[in-house]
Amino acid sequence: KILVTLKIVFAMPVFTLSIKADLENIESISLPEDSSYTLTVKDSAGDDQREGVVVSRLEEQELSGSRGTAHFALKWSRDARHEASLSLQHIKGVTRALTAADAGKFVPIVAFECRGLDPIAWQPQDGFVIRAPSGMVWEDVDLSSGEWAEYDEKSGEAVSVMELEWRFDTYRPKK
Repeated sequence: KILVTLKIVFAMPVFTLSIKADLENIESISLPEDSSYTLTVKDSAGDDQREGVVVSRLEEQELSGSRGTAHFALKWSRDARHEASLSLQHIKGVTRALTAADAGKFVPIVAFECRGLDPIAWQPQDGFVIRAPSGMVWEDVDLSSGEWAEYDEKSGEAVSVMELEWRFDTYRPKK
């Protein structure tokens, strides 16, 4: 008689937030490590949703019944036994700034490790850092309208971000 033990590891799903935009005289668009993200999240096992959820690396919550922490946690109902949670991640070689070379492509800018919830919408806000090829840098740029335009005094050219689009993708590491 042979006894076989199977170890099953359930990895929490990781979602990337990817953006694309039409860039004019822009080298890159990024969000600093300490940025906040305003999301709508959905119960991964039901239909409940929460809008206006703000997630930041600067805030950590202890998870009940666990030694772990998350950047955001909630219970979908008062009688829920388990807590849903979300943690921000940087995935080396995956999440990065959007650059001029990325024209027409979605680029993952941040990742969310989730348990019991799925991010379904993002509301872009302020905090973006925009760099021009001339070396000009604009900080705390508000892209909530999906577009931004300015004048680059160093190059004497107009600069703009237009038609900002976003999407969530499930991240699966390459094996």
